[in-house]
Amino acid sequence: MGTLFDMIFDKDFNKDKIHIYFKKLFQKYGSVVRVKFPGQPTMVMVHNPEDLLFILNATMHNPVRPPMESLKKARYENDYYEKKSGLVSENGEEWARLATVLRPKVLRPNNVSQYLARMDQVTLDFLQRISTLRDTSGEVNIDFIEELNKWSSECICLISLNQRIGCLDPSLLAGSEPQLIVKATVDFMRALMECESGSKLWKLYPTKIYKQLRTSMEILRKKTSNVLDEIESEMEAKLKKDPSSSLTMLEQLLCQDGITRKDIITFMIDLLPGATETVSNMAAVILYLLAKNPQAQIKVQEEIDQVLGDGVDVLTPKHMNQLSYVKAVVKEANRVLPPALGPVRLLQEDLRLGNFLLQKGWLVFLMNAFAGWDPAEFQKHDQFLPERWLRHRPYGDIHPCSVIPFSFGIRMCIGRRIAEQEIYTLIARMLHRYNVEYKHGEIDRIHKFVFSPVGPMKFTFIDRHPK
Repeated sequence: MGTLFDMIFDKDFNKDKIHIYFKKLFQKYGSVVRVKFPGQPTMVMVHNPEDLLFILNATMHNPVRPPMESLKKARYENDYYEKKSGLVSENGEEWARLATVLRPKVLRPNNVSQYLARMDQVTLDFLQRISTLRDTSGEVNIDFIEELNKWSSECICLISLNQRIGCLDPSLLAGSEPQLIVKATVDFMRALMECESGSKLWKLYPTKIYKQLRTSMEILRKKTSNVLDEIESEMEAKLKKDPSSSLTMLEQLLCQDGITRKDIITFMIDLLPGATETVSNMAAVILYLLAKNPQAQIKVQEEIDQVLGDGVDVLTPKHMNQLSYVKAVVKEANRVLPPALGPVRLLQEDLRLGNFLLQKGWLVFLMNAFAGWDPAEFQKHDQFLPERWLRHRPYGDIHPCSVIPFSFGIRMCIGRRIAEQEIYTLIARMLHRYNVEYKHGEIDRIHKFVFSPVGPMKFTFIDRHPK
């Protein structure tokens, strides 16, 4: 099909809402659609969960995905990285080397839960900040995503920098180091999304947005390098005093064979933006959906009140294990308003999918978002019903590949457990203290590599337990 001409003559086409165009293609051609753009590999889009599972399993032993070309270029141009672009953008042997070392450390539940108490304190400090930002009606009259970016940055810095950096300090100055770190983190992610989804003129010359990517990456590299020096020195002193001391995630990596100091710094850099704005957007969507669905919000609060009681105790893994409805809310939010369209695989060999032959070198887009919106997969698909995810499955069985916001299998997002712990902590603490309202109609979202809300999001927070 002449995809480019089809787009040009579609009066409703909007590159920032490409998902709407893709939906039209699925409606017209079925659940498997081949598209071709000039100068690009053939693309095949699929959204049936069984097809997604088949392709993910078929590519499991060599899960190649298109590299983030702008990130790879920026790192190849910087001698520091020695022609290596890091876990998120590598494939083949280099990806396998990094994944073999990093995945067991970062995805191990006990390694993530060791940060729970400190994430809990960050979240409590964030709630205190909210209380000072509200007007007399309880509304936070600025874009709340910017505030969520500060909270998520502070949370992820507990892991990626082994410390708090002070993002939530009310007396923070505009040019202070915490502000510069948050700005560099957000600039990095936004520049990367723009480079990967835009016209890609940066391939011809260093555009403004590409320069922003390089600059923000260098700021983060210098910061993480200095921090790693401090961590290494403190770890040596700690182990000299007590060789049986428990180690943080970064300390474990420093002691690990098969990974270099530069590998760790690259991982730290990627973890900062990857777990900041993505988590912030996800948190904002969940709060929005709870505000628009007060019955679900009430059920969340009933569960949280039962688990946390008066809320004075520090959150523990035991608390987290009891938040089944909170977790169902997060899953349902990722179905209704998913963070991305889905993962991509670059085929390394021919693959037969039903009656279709998918050829080596083709890109296969696993459009998981459309599976979540499919009435054939979900009863009452247009309603926000967290109950569908509870163990007894009141709305029918759910295919394991129908909603996979963190991808699936060996190439699953390495920060998944970290992101989920941040989100669960925020929802538990926020809904324990506040009723959340959103008085500004339906949100609009655009797609640039991932989905992002358009315009400011302003929430109202009403105390549940006024003093």
